[in-house]
Amino acid sequence: MDSLTKKIFKNVFGKKINININSDINSIYKWDSLNHIKLISEIEKVIKRKLNISQVIQLTSVKKIENLIKDNERK
Repeated sequence: MDSLTKKIFKNVFGKKINININSDINSIYKWDSLNHIKLISEIEKVIKRKLNISQVIQLTSVKKIENLIKDNERK
């Protein structure tokens, strides 16, 4: 898993969060609606662009978030 992805999750959920590439919204205890918005905000800061609502709704796993960040780096 990418260190940038870990950094984003640690910024939102705290340094003690234990995640892996298969973690998702159902397996991370603190990933509720408010923290989802915070997570999206952190992602937008990293990729330097706003996400549309359909992207926000689909970003429900570490893998999907990491893929978005990697895709953005290629552009």
